[in-house]
Amino acid sequence: MTGNGYNAEDPVDLHGAAPTRPGAAAPPSAVPAERPGPEQLVAVQPPVTADPAMWGWRARLRKVTGGLLKPGPGREEARHRQAEVAVRQHLGGGRLVMVANPKGGAQVSTTALMLTHTFAALRGGPVVAWDNHEARGTLAQRAEVTTPDTHVWHLLGAAEQLTAVGTAGDLTHYLRSQPTRAEVLASDTDPGRAQQIGPGECGRIWLLLGRYFGLTVMDTGDNVRAGNWQWAAGMADQLVVPITLEPDVAQSAAWMLDHLDTRRPDLVAGAVTVVGPATSAAPPALRRQMLAYFAARTALVVEVPFDPQLAGGRPIVHARISEASRRAWVGAAAAVADRLAAQRAPRPDQLPPRTGTATPPTQENHESEQPADTGRPPPGAAHASVTELHLRKAT
Repeated sequence: MTGNGYNAEDPVDLHGAAPTRPGAAAPPSAVPAERPGPEQLVAVQPPVTADPAMWGWRARLRKVTGGLLKPGPGREEARHRQAEVAVRQHLGGGRLVMVANPKGGAQVSTTALMLTHTFAALRGGPVVAWDNHEARGTLAQRAEVTTPDTHVWHLLGAAEQLTAVGTAGDLTHYLRSQPTRAEVLASDTDPGRAQQIGPGECGRIWLLLGRYFGLTVMDTGDNVRAGNWQWAAGMADQLVVPITLEPDVAQSAAWMLDHLDTRRPDLVAGAVTVVGPATSAAPPALRRQMLAYFAARTALVVEVPFDPQLAGGRPIVHARISEASRRAWVGAAAAVADRLAAQRAPRPDQLPPRTGTATPPTQENHESEQPADTGRPPPGAAHASVTELHLRKAT
């Protein structure tokens, strides 16, 4: 049929070769190697460092010239943009970050909250800060939003129902939503309660949090031999060690690393040390010695500056944090994200089928595993006692 833009086709033999029309070229025997792939239909995005500068004199130059001159970012701005990209990278699985230093005043709660805020603000959630003290902790008191007044024991009272038929919306009854979109799970606040959080309770809480949150940042207590602390050490994917450059704080952290080295050397070797401001500046020689020590024991060392909004134990209002402090915490969160991304967690569809009834995770789960690939040689077994920290030298 002709005259309407259509042409009748000869029938095709489905059981043999299709007939060749007169004048038609023979089909190619193979797909040409130069044929473009579908990925070429998508424009390649330039790196974040290619955008015009937003900081300093470079940004002012762009503004005063009306955009005629668009200098790129300086070194610090470029590094900050790359850090933001690192924070947003794919991590995979429900990840547990353990923030720990048994010395009081080591800024553990501040570090846990600031990492949670930074991850939530840049990733868009869901991220939760879990105050995993065996009794009463102070993390929830540092949060900007302190309602509702529910805590871990209220959550545990509903654990069976939430596990069976609960939803993410039901879980919000027990969490304190922050302006950064971070969530906070408070520790026990009942002064009359004698019961403590142990490994069994931790397992039930983690079963719920891991179901709805891709990233959980845990504030631990001060007793490294407590059941909940040991559970955290066994289950954590990443360790963050907050310190200040004061001998007692640093020695406490070093002792903890020696303790963890006996059962989780992978956790120690891959740890991120976050150095916060001390009440007084350390002498230059002692400062160099402490930084060298933790650089040798852990994977990364990141420093954060003093910020009055973070000092004094008051609630942290994230919007009032200085720009310099905010940028430093992005760097700290990027270091944690890089370490987590280096640990390839298998997807559920890549795991063999499980039989029987699922049970809450316990602290023994990591005991039989091989140490994670941390990108560093395994820690040596000949570490000296940390009680003589001032005599230790980085290797």
